[in-house]
Amino acid sequence: MTWHRVLHPFDTAERLARFAVGAAADATDALIRGLTAAVVDRLDLDELVSRVDVNRVAERVDVDLIASRLDLDAVLARIDLAVLTKDVLEEIDLGRIVRDTGGGLADETVRGLRARSMRADRMVDRIADRLLRRPDTDQERGQDQGQEQGQGPVSVAGPSREQAR
Repeated sequence: MTWHRVLHPFDTAERLARFAVGAAADATDALIRGLTAAVVDRLDLDELVSRVDVNRVAERVDVDLIASRLDLDAVLARIDLAVLTKDVLEEIDLGRIVRDTGGGLADETVRGLRARSMRADRMVDRIADRLLRRPDTDQERGQDQGQEQGQGPVSVAGPSREQAR
């Protein structure tokens, strides 16, 4: 800086003005911060928020934009999946469902096995009849067919198997 600029009245006035404006800006900022804090402290924020129309605000929210910014891996890392799974299983009572379902499946399986074993018994009887050359009557065939169709035993007139032996 030259002596001329230091002593020149316009340069000095300009420097003083810049200093005063800077100091005034700092003082104004401090004053505004203090006043704002005092006003906020006196406000009842619950009352203020209760006046806000949440539905109107929600209409403006871009959910897709929020979802695109969401880090799902971080969200999933915060979830305790073991506790969540336990709670869900307790809520739906999975043990009861398994017992109920398993019982129905077991009944159906037993019925199927009984039907197959009855058919196998009839087949063994027919093979034994052929090997022992027992007479095969049409009435006995009708009885076998009736039982296979679920009609129950059919009464047969004539000698029984025991009598034929």
